[in-house]
Amino acid sequence: MAIIKQAARQTLGQLIGANNPIVTVPDDSQRQYSWTKKEVDVYWADIEKFKEGRESGRESSSEYFIGPVVTITAEQVSGRALLDGQQRLTTSTILLAVIRDVLWQTNAPEAKLSANNIQRDYIARKSGRKDPMEYFLVLSLFDRDFFRDYIQTWSEITGECARTEAATRPSHHLIKDAYSNLYSKVQSRLQCFADDEDRLDYLDSLRECLIYGLVFVEIQTPTSSDANEVFETINSRGKDLSTVDLVRNFLMEKSRGLHEKERVNNAWRSLLDDFDRREDIEKFLRHFWVSRHGDVKSHSLYVTIRKSLTDHFDRRPQTYGVGTFAAELENAASRYAELLSQNTGDPDFDVSLSEIKALSADALYPLLLSASENSAYHEMKDLATAALSYYVRWTVVGTRESTLLEENLFGVAKELSRGGALVDAVKRIVGWVPDDDAFYAAFRDASIPKQAQSRYLLTKLEVFLRAEADVHDELALVSGKIHVDNIYPSRPSESLKSEEHEAWVNRLGNLTLLTGRRNQAIANLPYSEKKHIYSDSPMLVSSRTQVDSLWDSDASIWRMQGIVERQEYLASIALKVWPSIIPECA
Repeated sequence: MAIIKQAARQTLGQLIGANNPIVTVPDDSQRQYSWTKKEVDVYWADIEKFKEGRESGRESSSEYFIGPVVTITAEQVSGRALLDGQQRLTTSTILLAVIRDVLWQTNAPEAKLSANNIQRDYIARKSGRKDPMEYFLVLSLFDRDFFRDYIQTWSEITGECARTEAATRPSHHLIKDAYSNLYSKVQSRLQCFADDEDRLDYLDSLRECLIYGLVFVEIQTPTSSDANEVFETINSRGKDLSTVDLVRNFLMEKSRGLHEKERVNNAWRSLLDDFDRREDIEKFLRHFWVSRHGDVKSHSLYVTIRKSLTDHFDRRPQTYGVGTFAAELENAASRYAELLSQNTGDPDFDVSLSEIKALSADALYPLLLSASENSAYHEMKDLATAALSYYVRWTVVGTRESTLLEENLFGVAKELSRGGALVDAVKRIVGWVPDDDAFYAAFRDASIPKQAQSRYLLTKLEVFLRAEADVHDELALVSGKIHVDNIYPSRPSESLKSEEHEAWVNRLGNLTLLTGRRNQAIANLPYSEKKHIYSDSPMLVSSRTQVDSLWDSDASIWRMQGIVERQEYLASIALKVWPSIIPECA
């Protein structure tokens, strides 16, 4: 069993900084920096949400618990070896560097002083002019020099990092991307303010949120074996102290007598029976709460649930108790499991649910969960159709900010849970769906690198084309039976490569569906040698959507204008596949 010296609450400013032991990522026990745009976007969204809540004065939002870190700490604490938590600490340091750089660029003396203080206090400093630089977060061998060059070794004279190191590893590019992403987000946020004073206030507030509000639990261990055991326990599939476990313990604590305790246990047995994966239970609990109360992020879910339910449970006389909540949870869980597994008994509705799953459109589940409380599944088809059109037109093809879509859908879910009419909910969602002109323009230019999304879009187009052509032969349109194919090859020969290759290869006009297994050797052939694969294909999206326009047969070269032309054609079909107005709402 692992020995833990102590587990203590630490703010970011207490973990890294001039007055703390240096945090070092061991060369032999940590992966390189691995956060992609997806993880950085989630991190930023959570920081923004936390900052907003903190400034509102709500007690539950005074701190943001970002997770545990595991360190190996000797008896005399002169430094700490970091085993778990590298991604969060590295990204937090990058965001501090962004704030530092943006402050310096304002050219105000006060801002430059603040930039210098951030650098000296939380990133790196020199004790004396001839002393070596002291870095407060030291990454492992593979990223150390690049991270220092690109983020940490900053000149108080020029306000810049040297940035002479070439990005030679994928992790280096991810560090650069994380910086650029966060820099863009901060600059975009600053455009909301009219003058420099407000911008400086925002940057100062963001800095305070990170330094004093971002909270970790540092688990200190004496040896690497102890640290590894703790790390494996924290990252195991059935990890302790999940939100679900915390909620159950809270409900047991608040139960009045054996009857309520048994009611809670019955509800939890149902949760374990209804879901195959613990992750689905976690997702259900958040979506259940969101469906009734509006948006709440995973990191603050337990605090929010505890505070809200405590207010109810402690009220005298009590009108809403543990037993009632447990019963509601159990009832909702069975319906959520049916939504998740597309097993509602209504074939048309289950098709919509399969589309939601294929798109990983989790934002739609709280809406459908609320509606299912008072409506039969066959009555919810228009709601699902409207929500899918909204999601596809806004997020998948339109690539617009998903936060607004979630706020809108979660708000409708909350209204439905309080007795709102289903028809009114559909009309509200239809009102938010981007109009045909906007959708056509977005679809015409869309590039879809995520294969699950491109397969979904092309499959829906195929279904429509088959209905239009009155083709009724059976064809399994599932991911195991078909694959997405790049007409203009994703890996062309050297003669085909160009600076614009990446801009064209994932355009929807260059994508189609083929049956059977992907054959990369065939995929990279010139079009003249594989055109029969498309013309003879049973997939209409391959045989009847102008695929041949991508090839100039006279010059025997790829014709990029053909991608544009074919995509315009597909966009005209897409208007009918994902309508902006549901017929019943017209």
